Amino acid sequence: MMGLLDSRPDGFPSVEEAIQWHINTHTLRNPFSARISVPSIFVQSSDSNSAHEWVWRTPLRSTAPYWTSWFKSLSSKFLACRTARLLVLAGTDRLDKELMIGQMQGKFQMEVVPDVGHMLHEDNPRKIAQVLVEFWRRNERVVIGVKKVGEL
Repeated sequence: MMGLLDSRPDGFPSVEEAIQWHINTHTLRNPFSARISVPSIFVQSSDSNSAHEWVWRTPLRSTAPYWTSWFKSLSSKFLACRTARLLVLAGTDRLDKELMIGQMQGKFQMEVVPDVGHMLHEDNPRKIAQVLVEFWRRNERVVIGVKKVGEL
């Protein structure tokens, strides 16, 4: 994570340059989506000595002490859930050993969406919606006596 933070600028001279950076680095690949979502993650700098007019709204470096606890045992907790599981990814290059083994054993459904950046749901919302609906339909449980939405 620190490598990621080290590779991103501290700010930008304009929101348009921030949007363009997200597109150029493939953080987002959908320019329409980037124009909507990127401006909200920046604020005008309140520091008159700042080299940048626009800075990140959330100072991620300050959250670094919590990263380990956020991700510790996340894969094992995901695999231990007693329900249908779906993992949607932009690529499989960062799957840990535990998830790779779990996927090979059929413990969860994995969908890899090509040609998307970090924000898959913004880059290809139709594909993500299709994956979610198919997963829901395949795993829908009908409880006798309970009406479905639309049957009320």
